[in-house]
Amino acid sequence: MKKEKVLEVNNLKISFRTPNGLVRAVRDISFDLYKGETLAIVGESGSGKSVTNRAIMGILAGNGIIDDGSIMYRDQDLAKLAEANFHAIRGNKLGMIFQDPLSSLNPTMKIGKQITEAMLVNGNRIKNKMIDMYHTEYYEYVNKKKELELARKNTKTKIFEVQLNNELSKLDKKSKISELKQELKLQLSSIKVEIPPYKKKFLEKKAEAEEALKVETIKIREDEAKELKVLKNRFADAKKELSKFTKGTSEYDAHSAIVKGIRKEILNNKENFKRQLHVTKKEAYERAIEIMNEVGIPEPEKRFNQYPFQFSGGMRQRVVIAIALMANPEVLICDEPTTALDVTIQGQILNLIKNLKKQRDLSVIFITHDLGVVANVADRVAVMYAGKIVEYGTSEDIFYNPKHPYTWALLSSVPDLDTKEKLLSIPGTPPDMLYPPVGDAFADRNQFALKIDFEEQPPFFKVSDTHFAASWLLHEDAPKVEMPNIVKQRIEKYKAQEKAFQQSKGAQA
Repeated sequence: MKKEKVLEVNNLKISFRTPNGLVRAVRDISFDLYKGETLAIVGESGSGKSVTNRAIMGILAGNGIIDDGSIMYRDQDLAKLAEANFHAIRGNKLGMIFQDPLSSLNPTMKIGKQITEAMLVNGNRIKNKMIDMYHTEYYEYVNKKKELELARKNTKTKIFEVQLNNELSKLDKKSKISELKQELKLQLSSIKVEIPPYKKKFLEKKAEAEEALKVETIKIREDEAKELKVLKNRFADAKKELSKFTKGTSEYDAHSAIVKGIRKEILNNKENFKRQLHVTKKEAYERAIEIMNEVGIPEPEKRFNQYPFQFSGGMRQRVVIAIALMANPEVLICDEPTTALDVTIQGQILNLIKNLKKQRDLSVIFITHDLGVVANVADRVAVMYAGKIVEYGTSEDIFYNPKHPYTWALLSSVPDLDTKEKLLSIPGTPPDMLYPPVGDAFADRNQFALKIDFEEQPPFFKVSDTHFAASWLLHEDAPKVEMPNIVKQRIEKYKAQEKAFQQSKGAQA
């Protein structure tokens, strides 16, 4: 059966403008995310993992620039979306869990308010319904306006690069900058001509939607008044009937129960009509309690009114997960969600994410620097180094048949219960991405590096239909290099553990 592709990243390049030049944080990466799977993106700090996923969420820093590439979600390129369009997707379709729950939560605000805040703020159902009626025309208009912003930003970046280019003379720089400004002027003129028809179409559709929803709102108000009048008349009659009986008698108690029942009906009637117009506090509370139970927070009714400092680190992370799940996202991005937690709590959070993914059929992107963390969570793994994906495959491919020296190094440095000798570490430091290396970025730290690694970036070599690695060691003319013994030993141990686990499962069945 063909898997449904939810997210597709193609040739993504991201830079950050700094006083010293452009930092090339992400360099031409591509990957897919399928419905119901977990993709782990693994690598050292600074390898571009979080930057990639912040670009997917549309929350890059102000000096961040998407130089090239696309991020396709449901036929929309997130790299080119206007913020108004992104607002409808972020949270509702794409959720994110950050690595430090303490800094993700407001210490002065009760947990319940933080969980329900987004649901209440975005809960105007009439307004949302109206936007749905003209969203195509509106987003076409705002995205066309976004093209102006992108054109200006790209030109600004090009001018910045020219100014930093010491190989050009002052005259050449001036000439080049003038040329870029002229190109921008023509580009902006071309885009501005296209905007008015989009705006006209959007405003016409918006007027139609406002009129239709105005009629609908009046009808809801009229129905509410009509039903409320009937209930209030019943309530008045019931109270009048109650006054005929003496307190403490069985007749009085029976009629008192009827009065209370009608009062409850009036309150429920008001609540039901309010819910047709917007999300109510009661509705948000009920939803929050449901989600808090789902993520394993005990006594949610009591915890709802507590502050973050009254929770442990693991419980705070569960609160952050609850916030991410409130809008029922389709894609959940977990940015090192276990980094700030101790080992036993890490396991609980990983199992929680795994179970939620299965129950809700979520697609998960899991970011981590530790291959060991994702061993039993990920379906596929992308290993990143210096802004590039260097190896890409299923979990079995990466753990049982790694091909890139950087993946070998990561596996070698993972501690386990049997480790007695000194832990291996990767020598050196990652390259300065102000000056990206010409060849393989890992060459300086790679004991197996070939001469070509310092001269040319390796392409992806196909290991199998699901497994690819960017290493010159896989070239047919490269010398045969065996993976380190420690990696071989760990692979054998992983296989033995997996076999024992499967046998125990079979015995239990």
